[in-house]
Formats: sequence, C-alpha cells, structure tokens
Amino acid sequence: MIKIIFILILSGIFIGISADPVTLPQKEGHVFSNLKDEYKLVSYYLSRNQKKYYKKLDEESKWKYLSAFWGAQDQNSETEDNEFLLEVIARIEYSNKHFSHFTKGWETDMGRIYIKHGEPFEILELNTGLYAKSTPKDYQIWKYRISWFQTYLFIDLQQHGNYRLIFSDGFEEEGSYEYWERYLGYIFDVRLLQ
Repeated sequence: MIKIIFILILSGIFIGISADPVTLPQKEGHVFSNLKDEYKLVSYYLSRNQKKYYKKLDEESKWKYLSAFWGAQDQNSETEDNEFLLEVIARIEYSNKHFSHFTKGWETDMGRIYIKHGEPFEILELNTGLYAKSTPKDYQIWKYRISWFQTYLFIDLQQHGNYRLIFSDGFEEEGSYEYWERYLGYIFDVRLLQ
C-alpha cells in the first residue's frame, strides 16, 4: 500500500509540472497540433449550438472551423499577430505553471476559468475549518467585477492541490454542484460570494 502511494506521489511530481515556460506544440494558426486538444481549448468559448455543429464536421472541416474561430477573435486584423490567440497562449502557460496537478493546468477547472476570463479581480483563499462536511479543506473564491459580474468557488476536495469548481454565479454554462454549500460547513458566510 505504501509503495503504491509513493508511486502516485512521484507521478504527481513529474506529470506536467514545470517552473519553466511551456512550449506549446503549435500548428499554423492554432495553439495545439492535436485536433482533440485544440477543440477542447476552443470549446471553452463555444456555445452549445456551436459545439453540436462542430461534432457533425469531418476532420478537415473541424480544423477549418477552429481556424475560423481564432480568426474571428483577432482584435486587430491589420497586424500580423492574432492578439487574442497570443493572450490565450500566455494564459495556458500560466495555467500549466500554476494549476497543474495530476493533469495539465490548462485542463483543470481553475485553468479553464483563467483561460476564459484572465486574472480575477479578487481572489479569496480560505479554509472550511472544523465545521465542514468532512476534514477541513482549502478553497478559493475568484471574483470578476470589471466587465461582468461573475463568481467562481473552487475547493480542494482531495487535498492534493487540484481545486474543483463547485459553484459559479454569472455564467450559467459552468454550473454548480447541487449541494455545494455542504462542502463548506454550516458557518460559511454566503456574503463572501458578493
């Protein structure tokens, strides 16, 4: 049993966790050279209808669709660079550096929110304390208040650094756990979410 835990700990140390900047495997006009990863990234921004449409396409048309998405996001077509794409790449690199734990940071809940919205206006780092559903757990509340009013609550359910999104307000597609309050204990002050 101890040997298995030790192997899991070691694998967590070496899976995608790096203090150095990440070099993403790019394809011309894309972030990733792999269609599956490219779609997963772009899906962070797509509506349900856009996702349904994409799934009906053949592989070549899927690449064209994703290229068209990145092209449509270009904020200044007079420059050579697609500033939006460069910003997304910077956010992926930040996410991989700060949110990787057993999976690449850009694929985590925190990474997804960071890539979609950038740096939060405010971050509260808290602990559930002794009155939670189980053992005390760390959690974070991210608030976006400049261009829109959104709040995200992440909790480290397994206590290994992989924070899961359990509550969101202001962006209905993210959703919330049905009984998210139970994870925080009965003394949780909902005013923290305002």
